[in-house]
Amino acid sequence: MIISIANHKGGVAKTTLAVNVADALAREGLDVLVVDLDPQANVTALLYSAEETPGVPLEKVLDGSTSVAQAVIEQTTVDGVHLIGCSLKLANLERQLHATPFASTSLLSQKLAPVTKVYDVIILDTPPALSFLTANALAASDFVFTPLSSGSKLSLIGADDLVAFIHQAKIANPRLKFGGAVLTRHDSRKKVCRLVQEAASEYYERVLENTMPLTTDVDKGQIVNKTVLQLERDSNVSRAVVGIAREMMSITGLESKPKDSK
Repeated sequence: MIISIANHKGGVAKTTLAVNVADALAREGLDVLVVDLDPQANVTALLYSAEETPGVPLEKVLDGSTSVAQAVIEQTTVDGVHLIGCSLKLANLERQLHATPFASTSLLSQKLAPVTKVYDVIILDTPPALSFLTANALAASDFVFTPLSSGSKLSLIGADDLVAFIHQAKIANPRLKFGGAVLTRHDSRKKVCRLVQEAASEYYERVLENTMPLTTDVDKGQIVNKTVLQLERDSNVSRAVVGIAREMMSITGLESKPKDSK
């Protein structure tokens, strides 16, 4: 199972959602691999290191200089979550690949093929752009989920472009399904959040019932390189992340596995 987390708008907690849901899914007994497709390398910083570049980053897999198996980092900051990290050089490679005649949006899918059966779920964190890398992610995915910042009226600007992009991806990849929009930084007491929640249901065919609340715990976790579940398992935001992860599992057909089944 391959899941993309995608939105071409920045500041919607895309990386936060990807990393925290990955932790929650690992706690459900699933074997999880996260692939950092964003040249900003925020996932890599959170799961591996903000100072060091992975020895075998994703760009070396995509340019054919190494195998995908060699790029997998098994020891990350989150138990049960493996990583294929990247660096800023991924942006240069994207420009080179996109300028190449007959550039293929199936490149990532081909490169990931050897590890797709090794993991229960592979989560792709995409760049905030409707780009060649995002197209490759959707072409490789079974489902795509879109985070939306609930506290901003601007969060739905460009939604038509994103929906159209996903529709085009479905033509190239018929197995791709829209899993749903996920509201982040949501506070149901605020009118703007309620309005965004209502409007989102008009743009997207599904909006998840579970939402990620507006809280400083997420920022605290990023400062100390911890997920919200690592910080405090019984907090409101931790329960919310577990709810989102389990709703995603229900939508995609993923099932929990006993820990001793690994």
